[in-house]
Amino acid sequence: MSLNFRKGNQNDSTNLALVFDSAGRRVPAYFWFQYAASGQSFFEFGREKIRTDSETNSYCKNWYVGESHSEFVGAFFGFVVDDPYPEIDYDNEPEWWVPFLELERIASGSWLLQAISILPEYRGRGFASGFLSKADEVAKAKGVNSITLQVEEINQIALKTYEKYGYSEVIRRELIPFSFSDDTGEIILMQKSL
Repeated sequence: MSLNFRKGNQNDSTNLALVFDSAGRRVPAYFWFQYAASGQSFFEFGREKIRTDSETNSYCKNWYVGESHSEFVGAFFGFVVDDPYPEIDYDNEPEWWVPFLELERIASGSWLLQAISILPEYRGRGFASGFLSKADEVAKAKGVNSITLQVEEINQIALKTYEKYGYSEVIRRELIPFSFSDDTGEIILMQKSL
């Protein structure tokens, strides 16, 4: 099994938008929908943001792309969560988004694996461990002592994969439904020491 990693670039933006929304279980698409211009596809908006907005964590050059035989397999990105975490006026945030922010605050000082996804045709081939090992490597290079991630309880395949790879549960928050998702249950913050 061949798996190589490289930094993302603008040419990856279509695939990155797809895997970002897949990993985020429609949360990215919902935000893109909120900000897209009248008549503009929200996916097009998200793709363009990833392609050009160098001020955001999801900017294409912040991603790590996994390839097998020069074919795009999947990608991930993350960042060190500010410590101290900035003050947030939760009253000005969408109610359904607050639990995600609360979990991010708890992850202060860690490297947060914000999104990781493999295209459907490459799943079940053993690539996940390669992606998670590379994420460990990237996090260690940032000088932190732990890596964290958020996963929805309903996403049992991902949850079991993370547990198998050494992540353990830290805390949970209730998942509040929003118009782009019918997911239920809880959001779990998981952590792994490096």
